[in-house]
Amino acid sequence: MKKEKHYPPTLLEGQFHCPHCLVFAMQSWAHIGAKHIWGDESIDRLSKFQENLDAEWRMSKCSHCGKFMIWFSDQVIFPDEISVSEPNEDLSEDVKNDYNEAAKILNKSPRGAAALLRLALQKLLKQLGEKGDNINNDIKSLIGKGLNPTIQKGLDFVRVTGNHAVHPGYIDFEDDKQIAEKLFDVINFIAEKMITEQKEVEGLFETLPEIEKDRIEKRNNDL
Repeated sequence: MKKEKHYPPTLLEGQFHCPHCLVFAMQSWAHIGAKHIWGDESIDRLSKFQENLDAEWRMSKCSHCGKFMIWFSDQVIFPDEISVSEPNEDLSEDVKNDYNEAAKILNKSPRGAAALLRLALQKLLKQLGEKGDNINNDIKSLIGKGLNPTIQKGLDFVRVTGNHAVHPGYIDFEDDKQIAEKLFDVINFIAEKMITEQKEVEGLFETLPEIEKDRIEKRNNDL
């Protein structure tokens, strides 16, 4: 089954996946003003003000759940955690943990999130049967085993965007939120193509009658 594409929150976009309800929904936008609410004792006993805030302060409201996001410039101030695609269910628990931790810090530290995702890639390569010591060498090994060129490009994207880093966990000070968001997609894409789809094909093959599987095995041995 084809998975729904994930659209992360983006400044002034009309629709995206809401970080509150996780639904792809229409978004309404407004600038933010500060208004004193009379009768609020916690404010009444303090000094107070009422004015329009700088134009860079904005608010978006989800049409599905009705909850708000607060933005300053193009950065999300609230909520802290930004929604990304769920990790592929066939990833190992260790890889999922790094993926989910990266999601939690994406908004506050895109560079830290990207470093965690490169660590997740190293562990994914190990899950695929490679040594997991050097990303570049693992990619080379997979190419020798007939790696699909599209997957190779995805792997090299994760590697090269780390300033040609081969060491997972490396923090590149040129990483930004846009690159980190792409890394989530690439990790899931690699898992989908190299683990999930192969598992599904194996499952289909196992439904064949034994006599047919024996004939196929004989044919392959005669090659």
